[in-house]
Amino acid sequence: MLAQEYQTFLILSQTLSYTKTAQIMYVSQPAITQQIKRLETKLNLQLVTYKRPKLIITPAGQELASFLTSTQAQADKVLNHLKTNNYQGTISFGITRSIAEKIGSKLITSMQTTESMKKINCSVANTETILSQIQNGMIDFGIIEGNFPRDNFSYHVIRNESFIPVVSCSHPLALKKQVTWSDLLEYPLLIREQGSGSRDILLSLAHAENISISDFKQVITVSEPLLIRKLITQGVGTSFIYKILVENELTTGKIKQLNIRRGYVEHELYFVYSKNNYFSADYDKWFLQLKSLNI
Repeated sequence: MLAQEYQTFLILSQTLSYTKTAQIMYVSQPAITQQIKRLETKLNLQLVTYKRPKLIITPAGQELASFLTSTQAQADKVLNHLKTNNYQGTISFGITRSIAEKIGSKLITSMQTTESMKKINCSVANTETILSQIQNGMIDFGIIEGNFPRDNFSYHVIRNESFIPVVSCSHPLALKKQVTWSDLLEYPLLIREQGSGSRDILLSLAHAENISISDFKQVITVSEPLLIRKLITQGVGTSFIYKILVENELTTGKIKQLNIRRGYVEHELYFVYSKNNYFSADYDKWFLQLKSLNI
């Protein structure tokens, strides 16, 4: 449904190559160049620059490409809905790994009891991946805890959740009433992977204390929160994690929350979907259902 010039630019933003774009569009390379120049003239914007040997999408071009990707995905979904009516009874959503165990299971159970729901697709990934999946139309909405560009998405706040520093109760730091960031540097740090919202929050906390990840004695990157939780209980190192994930361990005395100045934060959990979405009313209903679960 996108006009030819916009479709060409969208493909170019993905391939970063006039030659590859021409091959995909089955036209000559000069034709692609002319279409991009016409679009830039029409919009009065520079969308691409060429610094040999790389083609670079400008910030304005990146924003346009993101909008076009979302628009194309929504258009495809609406057309499919109009032609087959198969949208009814199908929902696809993403949830970040940090909160999937506690929140995802309750939401899926609630969805399962909806009589008209025939297919439920749940993607568990980090914040960066889920936002990309929303923009690309792979999922309808996401439940995330990481920071995101709010101007690019519609969103609701689900709740606030405590993000806390923890160690095993047998860890040397567990004996201290007050712990400093300098104390943490002497022990291995368990941290999530690039693209994780939890990682971004931890990096922000450390940055506020003029500390970088490289300052720690050892850094262990783990993409699975459940494994981080297990490693903490085994005394492998320190970590920062959502309190909701370790409530049982805190209660039973397997894990202890450290008392660190400026080492604790209340962070919002978000329900997000693409802006100006045709199905936004449906997504808002799912948000209200999620809120009704008192998570």
